[in-house]
Amino acid sequence: MARQPQMNQRPEMPDMAGANMPRQQDASPVDETTIGAARQNIMKPSSQLASVLISRLGAMTEEQLAELDRAISPEAAKALLMLLPELGSILEALVQGGKVTPPEGARQAPQADPQMGALGGMS
Repeated sequence: MARQPQMNQRPEMPDMAGANMPRQQDASPVDETTIGAARQNIMKPSSQLASVLISRLGAMTEEQLAELDRAISPEAAKALLMLLPELGSILEALVQGGKVTPPEGARQAPQADPQMGALGGMS
């Protein structure tokens, strides 16, 4: 007669041997060339991100920009340039005294309606 589980007891677990797929030991799913290309692509500046950064900088007040200048040390600036390579071209344009505009082909960042929140479109 099969043993029935009591009210407060868990049923016995089935044998799960062989249920998991074996891991491949000899073959890498992605070759080194693909990994190298991905690393290079990830560090390329994005025109869309540059456009967003320019829009955000343009929305800041003179006081906010001055505070940003005071807050960013040369060491922090180097780290930011590594994280956001888009800043490099923006900084170059500022140093040359030119007006900073979004790169060619970049779409302007959408401007959010200040009255719209996460649930603003719901009726």
